Amino acid sequence: MTASEKEDQFRRLVVELRLMQGSAEILQQRLDLLRTALTDLRVADSSLKALKDVEDGTPILVPMGGGAFVDAKLGDLSKVIVGIGAGASLEMDLEDALEDVSNRLSEVEKAAKSVQQQLEQIIGQMQIHQDGINRLSTELQGEAVGV
Repeated sequence: MTASEKEDQFRRLVVELRLMQGSAEILQQRLDLLRTALTDLRVADSSLKALKDVEDGTPILVPMGGGAFVDAKLGDLSKVIVGIGAGASLEMDLEDALEDVSNRLSEVEKAAKSVQQQLEQIIGQMQIHQDGINRLSTELQGEAVGV
């Protein structure tokens, strides 16, 4: 391979590596969002399961944020309000809400696993490209010294 061909390949690998870095950043952001959603859904799942064993009128502390809580009593637990996305909510039976949250939890877990696999693949490709860049850089520097 001529020096000119090596330089062209070097430039191509650098451009491809930068594109992959951008893709990896996007995948990482998506994975972070999915992990946040997983945490929220796990809390919802755990909370709804705990409500199955609680009676109406049971005293509870309601978190208000910033470490502040309000004393309250549970009302009718036969229905719960579940967010369905885009700011919309539905009133559901407790069992239906548990099933809905469980299904969404499963879907988000699958999505997170898929994104994690994609991220691992792109990181592997980035390493291959980086190795090629390093090799070509060394070769080009050696040729420049030999000139």
